[in-house]
Amino acid sequence: SKLPAINPTLSLFSAKYLVKAQSGYRLINDLKVVLPILALLLLAIGVYVARSHRRALIGAGLGLATSMLVLGAGLLVFRGVYLNSVPDNVLPANAAAALFDTLVRFIREGLRTILVVGLIIAAGAFLTGPSVSAVRTRRAFTSGLAWIRQSGEHAGLRTGPVGTWTYAHRKGLRICAVALAALIFVFWGQPTVALVITLVVLLLVALGLIELVGSRPAPQPATAVQPRGWRRPGPPGGR
Repeated sequence: SKLPAINPTLSLFSAKYLVKAQSGYRLINDLKVVLPILALLLLAIGVYVARSHRRALIGAGLGLATSMLVLGAGLLVFRGVYLNSVPDNVLPANAAAALFDTLVRFIREGLRTILVVGLIIAAGAFLTGPSVSAVRTRRAFTSGLAWIRQSGEHAGLRTGPVGTWTYAHRKGLRICAVALAALIFVFWGQPTVALVITLVVLLLVALGLIELVGSRPAPQPATAVQPRGWRRPGPPGGR
């Protein structure tokens, strides 16, 4: 009972920068939704006004991925500067490293996620282009689906009216599938690399099913068109 009260403290940084740090954090927290949307709008406008939309989209995807690599390298450099600037008598090196890694954990995860998204956008734009490798890839994909469809038809499987409707609306179904995947990614709370890869795989499966289920309508038999004013000849000897 005679022991004095002990209130241990651990110094993390100088208190004179606390107000500035809190103000900066509030600003970043307020702009965390506005800045990504603004960046996407600027990228979309740049792709729209470009002469070649596909090349612009490839450049946007690669530029997005490259910027994430640069930011990741900047984090590594800043981590080294931070660890070298913290005295050992204030905070041990292991504790300082753990503190920094905890603070930037979500930033690193976001950088990895956007890096993968940029690469996927660039790859998708490239594979839809007229290059030889892109055409061969699409042709191999289409041939594989055609083989599966023919095997099913030989086994007696028919899609019927559903296949005809799917073939007639295949472009709209593709747009809906891509838009749904994009909306899930945008409105997901904390998108990760695993989520992006899962969405891409599911999107490819959906696009493959659209191509697989869709079947051309059966050609209509040609009907003879009688010339105007033509009359069927009567029986021989008739009037």
